[in-house]
Amino acid sequence: MNWQNQLSRFTTYHFRVISQAAKSHHGRFILLGLLVGLVYLPQWIGYLLPRALKGKTGWFLILCMLCMTGFDLWTKRALLTRFQASEEDRWLGYALIIVGVLIFPFCRFALWSQALVWLAVRVGIAIATWGLRFLYHFPAATFFVSLTVYPRVGLISRGLWDFFTPHLFLEKNMAQVSSWAMRGIGFDAMPQGRFIFFPEGSVEVGWGCNGLDMAITLALAGLFMGLIYRQKRSDMVWMIALAVLVSLLANIPRLILVTIAYVYWGAQWFHFWHGFWGGQIFSGMLFTIYYYWMTARIEQEKKHA
Repeated sequence: MNWQNQLSRFTTYHFRVISQAAKSHHGRFILLGLLVGLVYLPQWIGYLLPRALKGKTGWFLILCMLCMTGFDLWTKRALLTRFQASEEDRWLGYALIIVGVLIFPFCRFALWSQALVWLAVRVGIAIATWGLRFLYHFPAATFFVSLTVYPRVGLISRGLWDFFTPHLFLEKNMAQVSSWAMRGIGFDAMPQGRFIFFPEGSVEVGWGCNGLDMAITLALAGLFMGLIYRQKRSDMVWMIALAVLVSLLANIPRLILVTIAYVYWGAQWFHFWHGFWGGQIFSGMLFTIYYYWMTARIEQEKKHA
């Protein structure tokens, strides 16, 4: 069968690459470091996959950052091929790899500790292959790939948000605005803090419902589009700001829908709109609207130019 032939070619190719790498001193160090990633990979996927099935958007945020990394490396591939690690950089990278391999078995007690070791190993691989100047010439790729090592990206964004903003700032405002909107369409909704009260029950606007994760994801998508279409920095800032604004505004009808489903329609509809399929429907509509809006604006600016 065709898929069996493709699988056989894929396996043969990678076996040939591994065999070739194992013949050199440098290649053996790289394979040793990649072994840490291979052991860590099931833990990484095991965290992301169940939450993706529940409608969480962390996986899409990581996918956007990986696309940003790949795009940065691809556009500068000519520069990357000219990089050659010095003897000092190579041994520094090897030292990071060896230390990471030795301490990784003792860091399996938590996800963050494994991610930290794997990050150190990846840095070691980059330094041993291209030298320290890789980190200077590829800051975007280094930054985004570093964030993807730890799958709990939402925890990082939440910590930064809580540090710079008042307590429950976005949750309380989302509850307030959504209550106003629901009263405008005939529902007896009253906000109190981050709760929305109805005569039939109440709903709490939690962290996952405040729209920040989707705003960050769409902002990265806007940045990615700006790089692809080679926009000016001022235009890219505008695209990112508009992405955040659109996400936060679109979160209001989503929050209204989830609230009405919970209070009036029953638990099954709440779990649907709050779960995987509801999240994908909302995300798909939001990204489609934003994409066509941005492409239309970019094409219009090209015609004027």
